[in-house]
Amino acid sequence: RARKHDEEQARRLAALARVDLFAPLGAEERATLAAALRPAPFATGEAVTHEGDPGDGLYLITAGAAVVQLGMGERAREIARLGPGQFFGEMSLMTGAARSATVVAATDLECYCIDKAVFQTLVTARPEIAEQIAEVLAARREALESARGQRAATSQAEAKADLADRIRGFFGLRG
Repeated sequence: RARKHDEEQARRLAALARVDLFAPLGAEERATLAAALRPAPFATGEAVTHEGDPGDGLYLITAGAAVVQLGMGERAREIARLGPGQFFGEMSLMTGAARSATVVAATDLECYCIDKAVFQTLVTARPEIAEQIAEVLAARREALESARGQRAATSQAEAKADLADRIRGFFGLRG
């Protein structure tokens, strides 16, 4: 039983290590986060998230493939394919924002899910993580806007400052 637990914890730590969003975390913080990851499997064709829906979870893909789509129904268009080592849902986890895209399992999909309650303890203990994560989020938001054919309304520095403020607000870090 101990060996299985250790192997599962190692898999979880490896999944977190592949995500640039968690680079600011120390080894102990990553271990805490890894222990709290929730397995989230999806069948081929199953929607993981729906554009416009509320959400506060991030998904780490460990096996399978997912398709990221913008738009609904016949207007839906694929903007990305994600596979093991990739993640989605970071804006919802960090800011509580509605889902910006629909994600569908292209194959049977194995993920770990991180929700707000889990991440709350880390951000509360080290509020400066919000600034570092905001930088990663700003770059990803710019890429999404580009995929939509939109021009960024703000500079990356302004976007980072706005996101850091939204993260602090979402996690109740304002004084």
